[in-house]
Amino acid sequence: MLRGLPHRRAFSLAWPAILANVTVPLVGLVDTAMLGHFADATSLGAVALGSTVIGAVFWLLNFLRNGTTSFVGRALGAGRIEAAVTHLQRAMLMAVGLGVGILLVQWIAVPLVMGVLAPAGEVQSLATDYAWIRLLAAPATLLTLVANGWFVGTGDTKRPLAIVATVNVLNIGLDVLFVAGLGWGSSGAAGASAIAEWAGVLVAGVLWWRFAASEVRADVRRWRHKGLRSGWMRVVALNGWLFGRTATLYVVLTFVTAYAARVGEDVLAATAVLMQFMYLSSYAQDGYAHAAEAMSSREIGRGDIREFHRANLAAALPALAIGACFTVLYLVARDPLISLMTDLEPVAATAREYFPWVIALPLFSAFAYLFDGVFLGSGHTRAMLLTMVASAALVFFPLVWVGEALVPDDRGHDLWRAFLFFNVARGVFLGIAYAVTTRRGRWLEHEEPLPAA
Repeated sequence: MLRGLPHRRAFSLAWPAILANVTVPLVGLVDTAMLGHFADATSLGAVALGSTVIGAVFWLLNFLRNGTTSFVGRALGAGRIEAAVTHLQRAMLMAVGLGVGILLVQWIAVPLVMGVLAPAGEVQSLATDYAWIRLLAAPATLLTLVANGWFVGTGDTKRPLAIVATVNVLNIGLDVLFVAGLGWGSSGAAGASAIAEWAGVLVAGVLWWRFAASEVRADVRRWRHKGLRSGWMRVVALNGWLFGRTATLYVVLTFVTAYAARVGEDVLAATAVLMQFMYLSSYAQDGYAHAAEAMSSREIGRGDIREFHRANLAAALPALAIGACFTVLYLVARDPLISLMTDLEPVAATAREYFPWVIALPLFSAFAYLFDGVFLGSGHTRAMLLTMVASAALVFFPLVWVGEALVPDDRGHDLWRAFLFFNVARGVFLGIAYAVTTRRGRWLEHEEPLPAA
């Protein structure tokens, strides 16, 4: 079982995903750094709140990427190319419909949400404008998620790297121009992201069309057929579990930001800085989660459980090593990293106070990220929802409330302590679910079977 693990295959899938993922939080880092140096704590806090809303929308809809990967990978593993193309078409229709819906409701929904997250004032106003501008790119962002889901499902992580790198390099360049050069503050940061997202969907379309096989392009052009009209309930079932799982995660992340906002403006700004470091490490660790996702979906499609476990083992050790490397990096480079993000001394001092929790996060969160990829690729998404809810309800919120009751003046540490143990619990609960599913021999008993082509 341990002999000759597919490390080379895992690495070939992981390294482009790692590079692509790392560029995602780099945009947030640049946003934060530009505002931390060329604006004030108000603008920094506004972007933190606005990003929370944007992140909520796109994270909740990230099932378009994840679900596409799972269905496409399993279909191709089973040799059902037409079924894979049909799911791509379903996902594209869902992306367009949801994107147009977001454009229609954002003008009413965003102010209501901001009224809940922040007290009335300049922070709330700037955060609302930031979210409005960013959401103008919603259709482009969702279609790009579908394209990336197809590529990962086919075992291609290099094209998503090209797409994400293009989007984020453009975003960073426009960020520097709009924020540092023109002084447009949080609105400039939002405009840079929106323009880059529309450029990204054009790049995704060109790459897909250029590198897709001729028969696949022909299948995509055929929209009117029975397979496209059926199978929606199975798609909705898988995506529904993913939506619930991501919704629970974002409740926790939103609570972190909103709780910090209630503690104080400096704590909110420091939290915005620290969350960028958390995102940076988590996106890098997701590289091997994507590798596990692609490999496990293919092996489950083939019905090869032995290779399924071997693929997961090949991804596990490097994932843990990457987490350990980030923990060491944050341990030895705390002050330079914080200085890179902001020169506002009250914000920097608060960030240094809470930084030990950020140091521990990459190492202790490694298996949470890896198991997410395994369960997603295998199509067992209900377990992802149940373990996420258990981690939030049994660990995160009780720790916050207990800590607040015991030491009312230490609320920042209570918040970050609870967040660390929340991520530990996710890995533990998913590990238990993996062991139980293996012992019962249920990996091929899909909760959401593949829809017919």
